[in-house]
Amino acid sequence: MDTHNKVRIVFLGGVGEVTKNMFVYEYWKEGSLIDIVIVDCGIGFSETGEDTTVPDVRYLLDKKEKIRGIVLTHGHEDHTSGLYHLFESVAAPVYGTRLTVALAREKLVENGRDGDFRVVKNNTTLTLGNFLIEFAHVTHSIPDASNVSIRTPVGMIYHASDFKFDWSPVDGWQTDVGKIARWGEKGILCLLSDCVRSERRGYTLSEETIKESIEQVVRHAPGAVFFTTQSSNISRIQQAVDVASSYGRKIILLGRSMRGNTEVAQRLHYLKIPRKVIIEPRIAKKIKPSKLFYIVAGSQAQEDSALSRIAEKTHKEARLLKNDTVIFSSDPIPGYEDQVHNLINKLTMFGVRVVYSDIYDDLHVSGHGSQNDLMLMIGLTRPKFIIPIGGEPRHVRQYALLAGKMGYRENQILMPQEMDAVEFSASGEVSLISQVAQQG
Repeated sequence: MDTHNKVRIVFLGGVGEVTKNMFVYEYWKEGSLIDIVIVDCGIGFSETGEDTTVPDVRYLLDKKEKIRGIVLTHGHEDHTSGLYHLFESVAAPVYGTRLTVALAREKLVENGRDGDFRVVKNNTTLTLGNFLIEFAHVTHSIPDASNVSIRTPVGMIYHASDFKFDWSPVDGWQTDVGKIARWGEKGILCLLSDCVRSERRGYTLSEETIKESIEQVVRHAPGAVFFTTQSSNISRIQQAVDVASSYGRKIILLGRSMRGNTEVAQRLHYLKIPRKVIIEPRIAKKIKPSKLFYIVAGSQAQEDSALSRIAEKTHKEARLLKNDTVIFSSDPIPGYEDQVHNLINKLTMFGVRVVYSDIYDDLHVSGHGSQNDLMLMIGLTRPKFIIPIGGEPRHVRQYALLAGKMGYRENQILMPQEMDAVEFSASGEVSLISQVAQQG
């Protein structure tokens, strides 16, 4: 092994916050940058929720010819929807599982662009320059999610983006723990792990627990039901569809992202909706409210989302009546609680019943692993070093304490900030480089 080789991970997002994930993997040889692979490219939200934020990609502009590919871990917007911004100045093939690629491309086309998208399977091995990429299926709040093994000339890195260990997922496809354990047996240099629920004890509950809770609310709803969750949460949407159809309710999809994502998921058979259950909003006006079930985009109170416009009485195709029920089946993203609570307040003033997790615990199950899930991942991979990602500083701190309980020393737990880099050399040295990607 050439002791002058090194691998550097540059954090353009995904540290210090929950959203806007973007990780740049670089291979250097004898002082020269040889290859770049990017893992995820997502958006975030402003503190008010009115605007989206994107990673600062200026660091990559003079390195474009070194980029061998972009690897997506799953279809959530905070991991995929920054591509439209990246592609303003950078072009590279994009790899991901079938649903992940379809959702990412849908969003890119919606923003007036397209790209070179390539579907991988979980037995696919990609050779991108000096990087060897493999995929392991994991359970999350969206089907077809993956973690990524990155074999490099200085060691294997395991990129554990959003995951939990759900043994009874809605789609029946459990996490591939055997593959992860086998990689751990071979030796993993560094684990990058989701940490957003490191404050929560135990294991995160299974997605299957949600359906009964939705059913209990719908059973007692005298009017129309307005159900909101993240538009890429296909498993949650499937559960809502199943409940609504079992009560003979017609389903109306509101919001461009909600319609687009459900159409993609249906076409690829990740979402099953009975024929003639979905109707257009104009037809809903002719049906009794008690037979209507709206699935609405805007669970994070995004400005101009369908639910926000309903709350402002500016939506042209839907309005709330006093006997209606609004169900929030998605917790606020950390940092965006205020705008969601403000939206709940506005909806409450209509006199409708608003059901959300603060008053009804069982309406949301996180797609992220809690403490036992996180420790199980550490136990399976047994890395030499750990980098907590996808969380705020408090989540990072709690994750470091968990790793400490499992015998990891302080110098084995690396906590970079946005624009920092972590560098691994073939000689075994590890260093954190501050603000390597800072521009101007």
